[in-house]
Amino acid sequence: MITKLQNFNFFDEILSGGYYRSYMNPLGNTVEKKHANKQFSEEDKIRIVIDGQSNLAPLEEICAHEGISIETFYQWTNQYLSEFVQDGTQAAGVEVRKDEDKFRIVIEGKSGQTSIAEICRREGISHDIFLKWCEEFLFVRNKSSILYKLNSPLYKENFELITSKSSLEVVKYFENYVDISSIRSLIVSNSDSLKLDNAKNAGNIISLQKLNDIRYINKYLEKVNSKLQNEGVFIGCLETFAARKDRMKIAKLAILSNIYFVFEFLVKRVLPKVSFTKKYYFDITKGNDRLLSKAEGLGRLVSCGFNIMDYKTIDGILYFVVKKIREPYYDSSPSYGPLYKMPRLGKNGKIIGVYKLRTMHPYSEYLQDYIVKANGYGKSGKPEGDFRIPAWGKFMRRIWLDELPQLYNFLKGDLKLVGIRPVSERYFQDIPKEMQKLRLTQKPGCIPPYVSLNREGNVMSVLQAEREYLEEKIRNPYTTDTKYFFKALYNIIVKRKRSA
Repeated sequence: MITKLQNFNFFDEILSGGYYRSYMNPLGNTVEKKHANKQFSEEDKIRIVIDGQSNLAPLEEICAHEGISIETFYQWTNQYLSEFVQDGTQAAGVEVRKDEDKFRIVIEGKSGQTSIAEICRREGISHDIFLKWCEEFLFVRNKSSILYKLNSPLYKENFELITSKSSLEVVKYFENYVDISSIRSLIVSNSDSLKLDNAKNAGNIISLQKLNDIRYINKYLEKVNSKLQNEGVFIGCLETFAARKDRMKIAKLAILSNIYFVFEFLVKRVLPKVSFTKKYYFDITKGNDRLLSKAEGLGRLVSCGFNIMDYKTIDGILYFVVKKIREPYYDSSPSYGPLYKMPRLGKNGKIIGVYKLRTMHPYSEYLQDYIVKANGYGKSGKPEGDFRIPAWGKFMRRIWLDELPQLYNFLKGDLKLVGIRPVSERYFQDIPKEMQKLRLTQKPGCIPPYVSLNREGNVMSVLQAEREYLEEKIRNPYTTDTKYFFKALYNIIVKRKRSA
């Protein structure tokens, strides 16, 4: 297994011979290698998977050296990881693991197939433990790598560039996901870098400029996407609302800080979004120092074709690690305003646009799948740890203020007054199959059954209330909605029932 490979020098074998074939290494030297009719043992496959995920050399070059296709490499990776899960070697809540177990977890994180948050939740480990295992993995691979030594001048150059903009802790964090000594890792200081303009099919891109200071954020992210090879890693950073408040001295002055931050929100969040002030705002500011939330920043990345691997706050700056998985959506008209139209499943699976007052940060809709996989659902039936909803948004939801615009959907005929909740396609996937079939037979409603039946807002209670409603609706199609409406009215007024 992996522990037996710790002294194995993959690149020494390349330079000393091995399997036979002409091979051009990253330093431009042609190396002969043999691999004709090579039979791969399980240990060989594991070694190749580790080398491919270590970012020490381009995957194409490793596959060429071994005489396998990239498709075969990914097949072995998936097999390696699936066998790990099937064997049940991941003991949730146990932080003492064999090296084999640790490195399998690290490789899964590096592959970008599963987010780090989801891996940590599944394995019962903290984010810091995962990063510690990453360091152990890198130590094993780097200590015997000839490329690591030969590329040290490039490492020094990139190390100095990164630390000039941040800190040593940031460098260590980057190294968990990319090899900054590799010629396949492109590091740029700003969005207008000629290095980025001239890049083509890059393996990894690291941007040291905050997204807050980039005029056209989505266009920049689309550009990065076009410069990366498929499965390439992009690392960048942004400053969030909360971090900005902590950084500014005025935050310590209670009354003045409230006045200032409300004013700043109006100037830096509202004006850039209003059509007749937008142009003047950007003409003056050039897009520098804009306010961004974590949800908006990460949501923009997902909309631009990236899969979130990890993120971490260091010295007040949020650093993110994402992987290119597709082309951008090129959303030319994202929703910023107070009124938001949500795509929801209606009767017979028809997609309808349900109107709500905005209670989430812009681009939050792109993070639904990530948050559910990373955190699961909470007792309220909503995604746990949902950072997309600010405090004022939670208040609006609590008193159903955000759902008032659904009266327009009622008048249009998209919704009934009483009925099952209009849910997203992502949430619908998590509902039991028999409930999916029942739900699709009925039109959704503004007032959900769990309110009428005065049930808790957790997933099981909500689904059980909907099941009871649907079964009664089938038995009594004409009187059920009226009955449930007056029950809901009584619970809201007399029992002070509130939204989950």
